[in-house]
Amino acid sequence: MSDDHNYFRWLVENGQIRPSARAIIVSPEGDRILVEKNHGAREGYSNFLGGGVELGESLETCLKREISEETNAEIIRIEYLFVLENFIIFKGELTHGLEHYFEVGLDREDLRSEVDGFEFLWYPIDELSELDLRPGVIRDRIVDGTYRTVRHLISRDELA
Repeated sequence: MSDDHNYFRWLVENGQIRPSARAIIVSPEGDRILVEKNHGAREGYSNFLGGGVELGESLETCLKREISEETNAEIIRIEYLFVLENFIIFKGELTHGLEHYFEVGLDREDLRSEVDGFEFLWYPIDELSELDLRPGVIRDRIVDGTYRTVRHLISRDELA
């Protein structure tokens, strides 16, 4: 069983709402976005960098920690954008995440993964709608250019 399945099972069994901090990282030229390409159990899709908030940790501190742990880069600019209420049906059970998104600038473009199973890729924004980048509602806001003006989004997905 994958780590994702174990994690979602734990969320369902404990009735937890999962807070996380996520990064939208656009290239300095404004034509590419940085995505986390998954390997192994999550190979079919990509997602935004970031992760779960630990007890006593601010959202910004969480995001800085996650990027530092997962990559060879450091955050040099960070700006809060919006929150996504992410309702996910996992094996017939509801999970609920509160994902806080930040626009982030990094100290480098040549990222390498510090964790097995992840690869970081700069993906052209004009081809982004073809990528299975989750959550799709965020991807679509980047494609149409409205991610900087939205404050609250809701997504409802079902996972196998």
